[in-house]
Amino acid sequence: MEKYVQSDFVARITITETFANQGSAPHYESNIVIHQLFKGNPVKSLSIYGSSDGKRRSSCDVFFEKGTEMLVYAHKADQDRYVFDSCSGYVILTIPRRNNQERELEMLGFLKQNNIVTTSKTRYGVDLGKRLDAFRDETLKKRYAIFEITFNGDLTVDSVKTISGFSPALDNKLIEILKQSRWVSDRPGLDANGNKVSPGSTLLFAFYYYPAEGKAESFIGEFDV
Repeated sequence: MEKYVQSDFVARITITETFANQGSAPHYESNIVIHQLFKGNPVKSLSIYGSSDGKRRSSCDVFFEKGTEMLVYAHKADQDRYVFDSCSGYVILTIPRRNNQERELEMLGFLKQNNIVTTSKTRYGVDLGKRLDAFRDETLKKRYAIFEITFNGDLTVDSVKTISGFSPALDNKLIEILKQSRWVSDRPGLDANGNKVSPGSTLLFAFYYYPAEGKAESFIGEFDV
């Protein structure tokens, strides 16, 4: 969910053409077809951090062949241009879709269908400890739950609203965990005190359900893997 919140453009696309880097430019351009637009403006091309010849110059470089279908998260470089790199959180889509791909597309579709659009460059972190261990071996129908957290200025939680939950009883337990946990914030370039935010700042936060596989029991986690 974090990469959705911090991105300016989110879409399921196919790359139709790539063009050579201009001079020493760190980006190359790729024409795209948008199949599903979840966030941002419709565009016909994206800037990709990397080299059009596929050679890696840095750890952030990426190159995609013509015909690659992917879920892309990009940020706005200027008024008409979106750019992304290896750290942006792109997902190359497969046929058939893997479970985590289906879940991610389902979540994005839910946000789009319900006109939920939020963008924040503030990074948040939370220490949930082992609180989620209490939910191991649960059997759930839904694969994710989304909550909207409202913070006080000192990063204590003012309120939590369920956007799309697992079940009322389970959601209430997860809400209490979010309220009781210690939150931190990193706002590079804004101020030197990273543990304060503007009162009323909000964050979309997701939990993910992983069903049992083989001898591994089911669990609920905060990371989409």
